[in-house]
Amino acid sequence: MFEVIGLIVGALILIALIVLLLYYAAKNKQQASFVDQDTIEFIVKGGKLADVLENIDGWHYQKEDGRFYVREANKDRTGKLIKGIDGKPTFDERVIPVNNALVRTGEIKDTKGTLLGTNSKEKNRFLAELCGFYWVSVWYPLWKIHKFKVTHSRLRPDTAVPENATIEKWLDSSIPNQIGDTTEETSLLWKFPRPVLVRDVEFQDLFEASVLLQNNFQIVKPQPIVFTYRERFFSLLEQVIQAAVIDYLRKYEGGYEAFIKAGVTGSQSDFFWEALDSLNYGPRGLIEEFGVHLIDSRVVQIQLSKLDDIAAKALKAQKVAELEGNAEVAKATKHAEAITLVATAEAGALRAQLAGSSEAILIEKLRKEAVIGNTTATTLVERGAVQIKL
Repeated sequence: MFEVIGLIVGALILIALIVLLLYYAAKNKQQASFVDQDTIEFIVKGGKLADVLENIDGWHYQKEDGRFYVREANKDRTGKLIKGIDGKPTFDERVIPVNNALVRTGEIKDTKGTLLGTNSKEKNRFLAELCGFYWVSVWYPLWKIHKFKVTHSRLRPDTAVPENATIEKWLDSSIPNQIGDTTEETSLLWKFPRPVLVRDVEFQDLFEASVLLQNNFQIVKPQPIVFTYRERFFSLLEQVIQAAVIDYLRKYEGGYEAFIKAGVTGSQSDFFWEALDSLNYGPRGLIEEFGVHLIDSRVVQIQLSKLDDIAAKALKAQKVAELEGNAEVAKATKHAEAITLVATAEAGALRAQLAGSSEAILIEKLRKEAVIGNTTATTLVERGAVQIKL
């Protein structure tokens, strides 16, 4: 009896030790790993990618025959959006074939419920779904969680940006004179924001401005980010975004003033669909080349160059003067109409008085009432230069 109890206690102690060892192994990213929600980690074998560990509800990593859902805006030959009768953009919904990619698990349907394809999980990880525990390998450190460098760039909160600050001050960095800082990481966020600064864009009306965008990305193929482009990834990605924005704004009909007045710079705006959405697709698109899908982009800040800022203020002053001038003209017109109305009324009164008295009596009365206030005018009335018709 005591032997059985001893065996049970020993087994429980052994299990507890194993759990404790696995816990610390996962915490220290050695033989196992705890993968945080909506993040991705990588197992490498001798520096080569062996597997991807993803903790994303409803999504999984698929090495072959994956299907990724996209919704591409329809455009005409000039690049303008084709809109429906409701005034909203129309879309081409489809799936594109992908390998070594993060895809939605199960059936993929469009917004109308039409089945576009199906993705099946290659692996079922019970402990991963239960508590985020992923087994790596007993052969640590030959097989291990990969560490890699990431260059960060963040937007400062509005309250942290001084009034009238240059547009560069909106970007947060721990390194002086740079717009990013590099740290060593073991995981990537599945979806992440990334600001991009586009400097000195010349519009059609010759105004020159810098534009700050906040972009939202989703990782489709993790390998290009960590293993192909490495720490150069974000700088190359930013260059693609910058080139597209410059090309779009230089051709924008009406120039800077029209772009500002249009107010199409918010989330899921015409600006995003026309200028940036198409970057996602094609053999050299963001999905295939860089492994990311640009979900959305919005203009956070736009700032004229110093010279053009002065010009813009002058233009504003000119318009204010024009408005004030129009107001004065309107005021003068109303004043003239009032004078005409009074004069007409007084003329009517004079006619009535003339009908009941002689012209000499009427002239004398006008002198006394100071309606005709100077000698010349009085003389003109007396000589008949001013006639009152009956």
